[in-house]
Amino acid sequence: MKLVIGNQKSYLEKKEIDSFKQVIKDVNKDNFILCPSSIYLNEFSDLGLLLGCQNVSKYDKGATTGELSCEQIKSIGVNFCIVGHSERRQLFNETIEDTKLKVSKLLENCMTPILCVGETKEERDNLKTREIVLNEIEGALDGLNEELLNNIIIAYEPIWSIGTGVIPSNPEIEEITKAIKEFLYKKYNCNNKVLYGGSVSCKNIDELNLIDIVDGYLIGGASTKANELIEIIKKCE
Repeated sequence: MKLVIGNQKSYLEKKEIDSFKQVIKDVNKDNFILCPSSIYLNEFSDLGLLLGCQNVSKYDKGATTGELSCEQIKSIGVNFCIVGHSERRQLFNETIEDTKLKVSKLLENCMTPILCVGETKEERDNLKTREIVLNEIEGALDGLNEELLNNIIIAYEPIWSIGTGVIPSNPEIEEITKAIKEFLYKKYNCNNKVLYGGSVSCKNIDELNLIDIVDGYLIGGASTKANELIEIIKKCE
């Protein structure tokens, strides 16, 4: 069974939530984590789903207007959080150090970070995928409590694939996933789940599922389409 994480970003409006919930209310909850917009987290609390946040503050709770602290999101039953997403890096200028601080805060609060890593099209064309991805992982994890690092989920999301409909070949995904797992084991003695993300859909899920080493998927746009999401989850059971 492969893990499916839905990152709904900021797509859905309030009027769309009820109909979405009706479709997914009986979804298999064993291999699914939903990350809605933070303003809708409580809307999904009655479904018994595993819930994740799309972002978290690098600061403790307190006088940080507009931020969501680990303590706050944990207090409403949220145990997972996406960090280091390329959209946060590109649009909001978040750095590797910012990501590291967020990972640290989540681990300190017994929460599971979903750490996103991935290369640009230019970096891929220059054959730097492995270098970029492993450097991002090392930058986000070094110096943290190694006893807690097994609690992190890694999501490999090539930036050039997000929202484009274009994905790497199965051998390419398999190669980088293997490199990530070997790096984590050799450097930190960890056996982390490694997911693939980037234009995952009903059209390619059967092909992606042929990659045994991949532990699941981080899904963006398709996670806002309830019927497509259900089909993907069923195919991952």
